[in-house]
Amino acid sequence: MDVGLRSKLAIRLGIDRSDIYRSSRLEARDEELAEQIAAILVDHPRYGHRRVAMALGIGHNRAGRVMRIFGLGPKRRVPSFKAPATGIRPAPPNLILELGLVARCPGHLWACDFTYLWWNGRWYYLATVIDLFTREIAGWSLYDALSRYDSPQYLHFDRGSEYLSAAHLDLCASLDIAVSASHKASPWENGHQERWNGTFKQELGSLKDITDEGQLLERVAATICYYNQDRIHTKLKTSPHKFRLAYEQTTQSTKSDSDKVLQISGT
Repeated sequence: MDVGLRSKLAIRLGIDRSDIYRSSRLEARDEELAEQIAAILVDHPRYGHRRVAMALGIGHNRAGRVMRIFGLGPKRRVPSFKAPATGIRPAPPNLILELGLVARCPGHLWACDFTYLWWNGRWYYLATVIDLFTREIAGWSLYDALSRYDSPQYLHFDRGSEYLSAAHLDLCASLDIAVSASHKASPWENGHQERWNGTFKQELGSLKDITDEGQLLERVAATICYYNQDRIHTKLKTSPHKFRLAYEQTTQSTKSDSDKVLQISGT
């Protein structure tokens, strides 16, 4: 992408041009790393992202993210049981209520939901996934979120047919994600997503000035980016993205201190 196109795109999205440069550099580094991972997998085809990370001396989160994006790694074992390939399945229990779940770290507990946008005489559906610890929108769909982050331990949703479909539940089962569903007609049981939907629409504003679907997509993307990166969350006292970065830095610092103590003690 040349400089002129980067500048125009940055202006239309309402973001800093340097963000696009960083994105471009990240893609190039990801492609280079994907080649290195592919080389490792030639000799070690059953390596998962943690062993690949050890072999290359990089963080396992980065290795896992790139392996998901480029489809690298061992094929997951098909479960021994066979469920119908299509159709709607019974809703799982509400694990948040039954287990008293509270998100305790990034990736522990995600929630997903749909919201609706009325524009140009028709409804548009927006699906989002939120990390309930960082309150960050992890992706526009489960696939999108999984391309950016490791799969969560738990995923909560309502009883919409999309979430109870065989395709969605089979995907979760293949990734060892424990699924949880709100009770019928109980939207408050997915309260974080419901509140985010309201916040998003308030920040999105009127769509009357939108003239085409491209502008609509850009407005949605810019609003989500603003929420994640810049908008102060009252509970977090900072933006979700900055909160996650601070948590990761603190966790890494604590781990480094613990490693030093173990080295000094000789254990």
